[in-house]
Amino acid sequence: MSHLNLSMFKAYDIRTPAPQLTLDLSERLAYAEAYYFREYLGARKVVLCRDARLSGAQYLEQGIRIFRDLGFEVLAMPQVSSACLFYYTCMRHPDAAGIMYGASHNPGGDTGQKIVAPGVQPIADGCGPGGGLQAVRRLYERGARPEPLRGGRLRLVNYLEDYVRDSMRLAGVGPDTLAGLHIVQDFLSGAAGQEMLTAFTIAGADVEPRNLVPDGHFPAGAPNPVVHSSIAPSLELLRRGGFDFGMFFDGDGDRMDIVAPDGRQLSPAFNLVALAPRLRAIFPEISHPNLYVDLKANPLAIMRIAQQGFGVHIIRNGHSQIKQTLSKNAAAGFIAAVEESSHYYLTIRQGGTVFPTENTLFFALLTARAWREEPSLYRDLLDLQHSTFREREWGHHFPNDDLRDAALAAVEEAFVRSGWQAMRRMADGADMDATLLRDGLPFVIDGDTPLTEEWTQVAQRASQSEKGLARWEVTAGTAARRDAAVRLIEETVRRFQAGPRYVG
Repeated sequence: MSHLNLSMFKAYDIRTPAPQLTLDLSERLAYAEAYYFREYLGARKVVLCRDARLSGAQYLEQGIRIFRDLGFEVLAMPQVSSACLFYYTCMRHPDAAGIMYGASHNPGGDTGQKIVAPGVQPIADGCGPGGGLQAVRRLYERGARPEPLRGGRLRLVNYLEDYVRDSMRLAGVGPDTLAGLHIVQDFLSGAAGQEMLTAFTIAGADVEPRNLVPDGHFPAGAPNPVVHSSIAPSLELLRRGGFDFGMFFDGDGDRMDIVAPDGRQLSPAFNLVALAPRLRAIFPEISHPNLYVDLKANPLAIMRIAQQGFGVHIIRNGHSQIKQTLSKNAAAGFIAAVEESSHYYLTIRQGGTVFPTENTLFFALLTARAWREEPSLYRDLLDLQHSTFREREWGHHFPNDDLRDAALAAVEEAFVRSGWQAMRRMADGADMDATLLRDGLPFVIDGDTPLTEEWTQVAQRASQSEKGLARWEVTAGTAARRDAAVRLIEETVRRFQAGPRYVG
């Protein structure tokens, strides 16, 4: 079955080099998804869109034809769309399933799909009826096709203006609210530029846009703000002075890095310290709100958030899994989540329905509003973050998954032998598909947790999107502790044929 490119089915979505998803295979996949939507989800309507990638147009064109011919009502956005505008469009049609053709921050030659069920519920490996993406894969393997039904039709939709208006309203940002701010925004030739520049212009901010026009050739480099060479010119512009901060977005606009004028990146957990009270104001009916942070979040940030009366809980990585968990626990007061990969999540309540979603425009506006209202708080947060010592996430490729898994186990064993504690499950018992290792720190941190400089944490995980890849991140109270942890990891993984360091 290797000719079917089964490796494109990842834990969170579909990703593959575009040449490996021929139009014959993408047709087979579309029929499998149509079968899944109709028979597993009961959906008769589908939202289809694409990001800026050169390969996206052909898949969108094909998808429109297939779903309409099968009897679906197709709501198509032929223009380039961000992932968050896609989710917003699906919210406007809560009875529709949805597919976005794109590959986020992957290199320009890749393609993929984000898939949602009605109600913007995530479909991924283990998320969704029948196992979600597992069921789609089984249907794809057997070549399943639903019977064509009458009544298929196509409607073109474009909710950009509504998305901008509603995001601004939710963030409490109106005309001239952000007047006086001078911001660098780099879109890396991806899909988010139009909505961001439109909203920030209405709000009165002075934005210096970089790589604004969508271009699937990605002339600046990989559309990933973690890749230094892609953002280096914009960082240099930021450092030359006159700007309050910079914002850097990935190819489909669901990722936002915040960078100070001196080039220091503010991690999402520390940004959440400033955003937390403003999020609370959006959910006044929740007396004790809860937030999720991923296992790489800085303990000092967790403590500062908890001191504001929030419950702060560790969550596993993975867009779909995070949104599924937010949806499941919304009634318990979980309102938002952040990943240290610079993804932000929100539960939006409309008409008694909870939509777990990503809205980077909302979080960008809320961040800018918080920075304008409390610039001294952001200076303090940057200083607090940089009073600790972090080795931002890096990885190593291994010849195969077995060697990768053996390396992860050996690293965990090495730290545990030294007296560290290991956490592999979330508070609700769910598997994190990763390991959080801590020394000098409890796993539950609240506003009263005593903390000295003598602590270290290591987050390690197997990549769910790339074969043979493992990732680590280290944060510590001292440089010596950070360096010792990094050294132990590097020395250990060399025994398992680890490749050179990989960042991305």
